[in-house]
Amino acid sequence: MQGADLLVAALEREGITHVFGLPGTTIMSIIDALARQSAIRYLSVRHEQVAGFMADGFARGNGRPAVALASRGPGAANLTIAVHNAHDESIPMVVVIGQVSGDIAHRQAFEETDLVSFFAPITKWQVEITDVDRIPELLQRACRIAVSGRPGPVLVSVPMHLQTQESDAPLQPYFRPALPAPDPDALSAAADLLRNARRPVIIAGGGILRREYEPGLAALAQSLGAPVVTTWMRKNAAPNDASWFLGSLGYGASTVSEDAVRDADVVVALGCRFSEFTTKRYTLINADSAIVHVDVDAEELGHIYVPAVGLQADAALTAALLAELVTLGGDDDAATSRQVRLTSLRERYVQTTVPPPVPEDEAPVPSASVVRALQQVVAEHDAILVQDVHTFGPWIQRFVQFDAPGRYYAAAGGAMGWGLPASLGIKLSRPDSLVVAVHGDGSFFMVSQDLETSVREDIPVVHVVINNFAFGNTRDRQRYAHDGRYLGVFYGNPDFAAYAQLLGAHGERVEKAADLLPALERAIASGRPAVVDVIQDSLEGLFGDLRPPGTTS
Repeated sequence: MQGADLLVAALEREGITHVFGLPGTTIMSIIDALARQSAIRYLSVRHEQVAGFMADGFARGNGRPAVALASRGPGAANLTIAVHNAHDESIPMVVVIGQVSGDIAHRQAFEETDLVSFFAPITKWQVEITDVDRIPELLQRACRIAVSGRPGPVLVSVPMHLQTQESDAPLQPYFRPALPAPDPDALSAAADLLRNARRPVIIAGGGILRREYEPGLAALAQSLGAPVVTTWMRKNAAPNDASWFLGSLGYGASTVSEDAVRDADVVVALGCRFSEFTTKRYTLINADSAIVHVDVDAEELGHIYVPAVGLQADAALTAALLAELVTLGGDDDAATSRQVRLTSLRERYVQTTVPPPVPEDEAPVPSASVVRALQQVVAEHDAILVQDVHTFGPWIQRFVQFDAPGRYYAAAGGAMGWGLPASLGIKLSRPDSLVVAVHGDGSFFMVSQDLETSVREDIPVVHVVINNFAFGNTRDRQRYAHDGRYLGVFYGNPDFAAYAQLLGAHGERVEKAADLLPALERAIASGRPAVVDVIQDSLEGLFGDLRPPGTTS
C-alpha cells in the first residue's frame, strides 16, 4: 500500500478512532486515505487550533488519544497553541503534520519549517519520518509515548513524497507498558511517616484523575483520617460529597482548603506537580511539612519541593497500597486527633460552598444565579460540565459540586478558546452524556466559527456564554492592580443567540436571572448544538473578597 494508507492503518492498529484537521497541500494524500476507509472518523474544522483542542477534549473524555492533522508552515503554527496547552496539562495527543517533499527540503521551500525543532519545546517526542517502511514503527512509538508515563503530545512529520510511495512493511503489534509500582522500601517509609501524623492532608492531582473515582484515594483518606484537596481545576478527582473532601486549591479556593494544607505536618501529593496556582505562587506549603510525593515522572520528584519520601510510581496504585499499610499499627491518639480535625474541617468547608442569595428578577444576570442553575442542570441531567478559560471560573471552583466521576473538565493551561472545541471532543468521546460548556464571551468568540463544525457534524453540546462584554480577568487586574485604568478590555459583541441560529444551532438570549434555567432546559431539549447567551453587567466579576492572583483590593 501507499505510505498514506500505511499511516492510517497504523493509527487504526493503535486504537485511534478520530482525526481532527484542516485540509492542506501536504496532507491531501492522508485525507484521501482516510476517505477510503471507515474505521477512523475524520472531522474537518475551520482553524487548526480547534483541531488540536478537539483532540485534547477527546483524550480527556475517555483517556485515549486522538490525532490532530495539519499541513506544513502556517497550519502547523496554528496548532501550537493547542499543543502547548496539552503539553502543560499532560494530555495525550498525536500531532501529524505534512512536510515538504524530500527532493526540495532544506531549500526554504514554500511554507517549509523545521517541524522537529519548532515543536521540540512543547511535545514529549518529535520525529520526521524519512523512510516509508518505518511508518508503522514510528507511528506505534508515537502513540505509545503519548500515553505512557506522564502523558503528553507527540509530533510526527510526514514528508509528501513518502505518502505516495509504495510499501509492504508490516504493522507493529499493539503494546503499552505496565504502570510502575512503588519501591517497597520507600512505600514502607511513607507509611511509617503517615501512621503518626497528626495533621496530614492529601493533595490529589491530574495523575490520579480518571473516568472513574480511584478507590485507592478514598481508602487512603479514610484509613488515614485525612482531608483531600485537589489541585487547581481537578475538582472531579474525588466525590465532592465525601466526608473527607475539602475542595480544590488554586484560584477561587476556599480558605479552609488552603488552611488544611498550610497547617499540615505531612502532605501526601498524588500525581501533583505543585503548580503556581495550586501552591499560591509557591507559598502555600509550610517549610516544616514533611512531603510524601508520588508521581509517575521522576523529574517531578524534588522539582519544586524536596520530599521526605519520593515514589516514582502510578499515583492510584500507590494510594491503594499506602491505605493498606497505614492501617497497620500507628499511634491511636494521632488517629483520634486526625478524625476530630477532619470532621471540623469538613463542616467549615461545606459552609463555604453555598452561593450568595440573589433576587430571582435580578437583571442583568448575576454569577450567583448562574452557578445555582448549573448545579441544578448537573444534578438533574447527570451532565458533564466543561469549564472554559474565563473570569467566571472561580465561581464553579467554589460553588458547583460534582458527585459522580468524569463529570467535570477544565483547562489549567490558560489557553483561551479551549472550551468550545474541547467540549466537542469530549462529547464525541462520551456520546451518551449531556455536555454543557461554560465560556467567557472573549474565549467563546475566539473560536466561535467552529460552532458551524458542531452543526455540520451533529455534535450537540450546550454552550453557556457568560457575556459581560469584557476580557474579565484582565479587566479585574486593571481594576485592582492599576487603579481602574481600563484599556483594551471592553468591547462589543453580536447577539450570540442570533449568531447561533444563523449557523443552524439553537439560540437563547437571557437577560434576567429567572429566565436562565428555563432557557437551559429548552436548549437541552432541542437535542441540537445550542448557545445560551447570558447577559451580565460589564463589571460583574469575582465573589466576596477574591482578587486575581498578584493583585490587592
